[in-house]
Amino acid sequence: MKVKLQKFREDHWEKRGKRERQMILLASAIAGPLLIYLLLWEPSHRAIATLNSQLPDLRLQTAQMRTAAQNMKELRHRPQPAVIDAGAVKAAVEESLARHQLRDAITSVDLLEPNGVRIASPGMPFNKWMAWLRALEQEQHIRVELASVSPLPESGFVAVRATLVNGSAQ
Repeated sequence: MKVKLQKFREDHWEKRGKRERQMILLASAIAGPLLIYLLLWEPSHRAIATLNSQLPDLRLQTAQMRTAAQNMKELRHRPQPAVIDAGAVKAAVEESLARHQLRDAITSVDLLEPNGVRIASPGMPFNKWMAWLRALEQEQHIRVELASVSPLPESGFVAVRATLVNGSAQ
């Protein structure tokens, strides 16, 4: 390696005149720090400023991810409700409809194997429908799997077709 460096020096540096070598050294002395500034110093300071401006958002995202991870741990350890058959789901739905005074609004409650029912209503108040679904899920662990809700000309009323299933069964 040392030999190659000496050969390069002899071939390219020593053959140049004294004035030319001085000019090359002066240009290197000026261009070297300028290149270091333009290629290293300035981009790194620009990146630092960008990262400092992004840091609060990243910290917020980290806190949200930690909260979500904690929620997932809690949900994993929550007991799963027992899956009941379609007949029991139908009985629970009809009892809940009667308790919430919506039985007359529902025209059909049909069994849907293995653990669900299909309901239909030509018209019912939307707010009562939503309150009943919330109560049904909290009290009986029966949730909506599929629903079709259409607005009616009368304000606040909707036509409903829905499939309700028990627990977490798919």
